Amino acid sequence: MMDQIFLGRHALVTGASAGIGAAIAQRLAAQGAVVVVHGRHVERTHAVARGIGMAGGRAHIALGSLASDADATAVIQQVRDAVGHVDILVNNAGGESAGGGSAAWFDATPEDWVRTYDSNLASMVRLIHAFVPDMRERRWGRLIQMSSAVVDRPMVLIPDYQGAKVAIRNLTRSLCLALVNTGITVNSVSPGTIRTENVERWARQQAEAAGVEGDWNEIARWSAAQGRPVGQPEDVAHAVAFLADPAAGFVNGIDVRVDGGR
Repeated sequence: MMDQIFLGRHALVTGASAGIGAAIAQRLAAQGAVVVVHGRHVERTHAVARGIGMAGGRAHIALGSLASDADATAVIQQVRDAVGHVDILVNNAGGESAGGGSAAWFDATPEDWVRTYDSNLASMVRLIHAFVPDMRERRWGRLIQMSSAVVDRPMVLIPDYQGAKVAIRNLTRSLCLALVNTGITVNSVSPGTIRTENVERWARQQAEAAGVEGDWNEIARWSAAQGRPVGQPEDVAHAVAFLADPAAGFVNGIDVRVDGGR
């Protein structure tokens, strides 16, 4: 059994209906937090919350998009109705870049950039503005933003997404300075290639194109040999749990890469 280091704490994990977000929600709940599982997909979000309950944890749900002020306000109200205040805010929700995550530089229009920034960056700012005042009053809080290891390895593709993820790191550092001596820490996590549904589909397509066949373990070994080691959502959840730990109060303003050394 894991240490119950988050007993008495309320956590909100956005984009938690599957993949990395679901793993984070499950990990925080397993260590005692009351978790609000946020998502846009009704059935998946409920399924994650039910799974947490069946494992002995406590979970609520909040449904809806965060990509506009009105939508985010509705989600924020659901969270407040469920738990009142938030002690641990994990800003995991985001959105794909232009072209379904494959746009070349000049195929991503200015409108695409605005939309990508709104879903990946402004969505976080909306929640920070909503929940940080209570954290300051209570003199304790953990803010954890999800960036991406792609920031350290710029590509020609998905420039709007890369730009938003760079901005998230800057936001994290700036907010850390703004909240110094408040009892609130602000950090980011940058996952590399993590085995989510979309990544597994992409990896299988890449392997097939290279003539590689076999089960997932074979494909993962091939991907690692190409310089793309593949981690599990739980690997990211471990990093988030560390940053949220009350004992990590002097870890502030950093980015933790979870990319297998890529």
